[in-house]
Amino acid sequence: MSGLLAVLELDKEGKEIVDYLLFVDEARISSPVHGTAGFEEKFAAQGPFDRKGRSLRQFDLSHRMMRYPCSYMIYSKAFDGLPEVAKDAIYRRIWRVLSGETPSRLSDGDRRAIVEILRETKKDLPQYFL
Repeated sequence: MSGLLAVLELDKEGKEIVDYLLFVDEARISSPVHGTAGFEEKFAAQGPFDRKGRSLRQFDLSHRMMRYPCSYMIYSKAFDGLPEVAKDAIYRRIWRVLSGETPSRLSDGDRRAIVEILRETKKDLPQYFL
């Protein structure tokens, strides 16, 4: 029984992490935000970019913080260093949201764009993303 409890706890924690990664509770921006000169460009230039020039590091700052609502932290050493069982739970949850299986407030276009960007920029994606 303890194995089942561990899986349920991992699924719960995975949901919470995915909610953060996909900005589930993000506040909408009611008027455009302007940052420090040059920061936006320098930040976005760090990529990685897909073939269409899209990156998870691109700001929106008109309606929401980021252009594509998936955190660039998915590329971090901390994320890559997660135990495989944890990363698997997170990837499965991300896929359920991005595939539309789990309802979210992400638009079809956002979900599609995030999947396309991840396919071209994230090396260890599970097969079901491809």
